[in-house]
Amino acid sequence: MKFLFDFGPIILFFVIYKTYGLYPAIYAMIAGTFAQLIYTRWSTGKFENSHLITFGLLVVFGGVTLALRDPAFVMWKVSVLYVAFALALIGSMWIGKKTLIERMLGKELQLPRSTWEKLTWFWGLGFIGISIVNAYFVRAALGARDALFDHSTLDPKVELGNIDCASTAVEMLCVAAQQSEETWVNFKLFGTLGLTFGLILVTVVILSKHIKEKESKG
Repeated sequence: MKFLFDFGPIILFFVIYKTYGLYPAIYAMIAGTFAQLIYTRWSTGKFENSHLITFGLLVVFGGVTLALRDPAFVMWKVSVLYVAFALALIGSMWIGKKTLIERMLGKELQLPRSTWEKLTWFWGLGFIGISIVNAYFVRAALGARDALFDHSTLDPKVELGNIDCASTAVEMLCVAAQQSEETWVNFKLFGTLGLTFGLILVTVVILSKHIKEKESKG
């Protein structure tokens, strides 16, 4: 349930994007992330650092996107966020007595330090991998967007989804730009969700292996 709760603002972004477009979706995601922060504070008595980092980056990158009407900032925010998470995870191996993953799971599981470090590297590199895949889709989307506006007189601040491509002189470029943006949005939800779920599954397999080894030795 917490896994889906953490992805709640992204799901909200996806739904609003499909219904109203990119810029309303950014407003919705900022509101959803803020509500997530408040609910977590109310239910647990404290803020989660991951939620605070996400909200801070979203306000900055999303705010600049809304002010300039340039989606590049909010698109790159995903990569910046996952790199920040990766650096925090990997850095925790040298800061403090426990890694971040051990602090989260150590109360329920007693594992060797080497195992916690392997899991930390696994998640850190996994997050970097997600940021790289996002960068690929961002470059494709922004490249198609630039090609459209460089070869037309359309206002670059216009919402791509509001353009009737059939009525333009650059229909193919217009369709390509719209489809590339939609592909990035689809990755933002299904790609990040699926890849993160994959990291969780591998982690469960690794942990279950150690639990079985411990039980057999006991």
